[in-house]
Amino acid sequence: MIATREELKEYCLRKLGAPVINIEADDTQLEDRIDDAIQVYVEQHYDGTEEKWVSYLLTQTDIDSGYITLPDNILAVLEVRANSHLLGYRDMFSYQYQIKANQLSPFQVFDSVDYFMKMTNLQNTMDLTSVTPTFEHIRHAKKVKVATDLTRLGVDYPFVMKVAMILDPEDMVSMYNDKWLKSYATALFKHQWGSNVKKYNEVQLIGGLTINGQQLFDEANQDIERLSEELETKYTEPFGFIFG
Repeated sequence: MIATREELKEYCLRKLGAPVINIEADDTQLEDRIDDAIQVYVEQHYDGTEEKWVSYLLTQTDIDSGYITLPDNILAVLEVRANSHLLGYRDMFSYQYQIKANQLSPFQVFDSVDYFMKMTNLQNTMDLTSVTPTFEHIRHAKKVKVATDLTRLGVDYPFVMKVAMILDPEDMVSMYNDKWLKSYATALFKHQWGSNVKKYNEVQLIGGLTINGQQLFDEANQDIERLSEELETKYTEPFGFIFG
């Protein structure tokens, strides 16, 4: 079970023949290739992100700048809603709480049909009264521009956003053991190795073994192309239509 960056690196090196064969690549280069592999994984593999709803209260900085600043781990904003929380409180004075308290009161038979109908009507009301503003997500600028005048909304105005949040492999260590990621990182290591030695055409190792750098480079390119196609056809989930 691979659970760290270092274990992933050692796995890739063994896959290429280490320690029997000396892999001609600097440790810094290998670390960069792991970064590249993880970046591709979290941006394109469906197991690299998590879709979730997050709440946000407008700040004075947002109002002054005209946009909402996002953290680095937000890959995409899929939906933005305003005021959807107004009927969503779970305290004792909320509509939901009163329905449940009435249905679950002592000595009263629970009417599941009535409860279902009331909660369905509540959800329909929330959907009708929720505001779904148009927006523009500029990922590399880490900002969301909502198509409305933020100065009219004021500080602490509530937004709810559905986002694709990048998972951190340091928190989700099982990611390092993903079969596709291990294969892709190994292919990038091989590509780096071939790139380093192909300028010398063929490298003679101790014991008479000859390494053909150009062949390594070409084989790695084929592996990367195959794995990229596999990622696109098997492991990539479209975010769907994003309005904004």
